[in-house]
Amino acid sequence: MIVPAARVIRLGLLLTVALAVPALAVAVGLRGGKGVLSAGLGIVIVVAFFTISKLAVGAVARRAPHHLLAAALGTYAVKIVLLGALLVAIQDSSALDLPAFAWSIFGGVFVWMGAELWVATHTRVPFYDPERPGAWDPARRPPAR
Repeated sequence: MIVPAARVIRLGLLLTVALAVPALAVAVGLRGGKGVLSAGLGIVIVVAFFTISKLAVGAVARRAPHHLLAAALGTYAVKIVLLGALLVAIQDSSALDLPAFAWSIFGGVFVWMGAELWVATHTRVPFYDPERPGAWDPARRPPAR
């Protein structure tokens, strides 16, 4: 069993929006229009990065739990490649303010990870499958010789 994805996504979005309001205000005050655009893009990237994982892994967990590890690693690998390509593409962009972009990503990641940690520690999800059919029952042990 995994922690329900919907709870993490809801709390992550809520906290990221709560971070976005002051982050965008600081960005416009310190860096102007380019800062707001950059900070907004950074926050959108964080939300997309984590939400895609939760949705993909949650869908696989419901349909084919035996493929869960492959799905998690596969989505992570694809996201990292796409993120790397995006960062290489924008590294010389004059339309973005890289410090505002980087700080918004930094803050967004910490806020989202905090949401994931909070949901994981406050949700009662067993680390085992409690009623798996055909599971071994210690009460049905053969008698000792």
